[in-house]
Amino acid sequence: MPNRTDQPPDQPSPALPEPSYAVDVLTTAADVLEGMGRDRRVTETTLRRAVTVAVATHLHTLPTAVADTAAARAWAAIPAGVDGNTHHVQAQVLRGVARRLR
Repeated sequence: MPNRTDQPPDQPSPALPEPSYAVDVLTTAADVLEGMGRDRRVTETTLRRAVTVAVATHLHTLPTAVADTAAARAWAAIPAGVDGNTHHVQAQVLRGVARRLR
């Protein structure tokens, strides 16, 4: 049978990139915030609590240097000025930041 030149050779599709650890932390923190109550107001304390839970969830098995780098990257990506946002709004902010970090 002759080779067909109009179709690419059979090869697996390239895998989608894995989300980074910082992205995992931010999306889980968003879920945690919404679990605390969608219409409540976010404070620095509640945001820290949500990120701490997310870090513990995703990074606890990693080497310390990797976990520290991922946690620092997640924190650095969060925009300042959370006071006044509802948990739902802040969760959407975190998810948007996570999408841009991929």
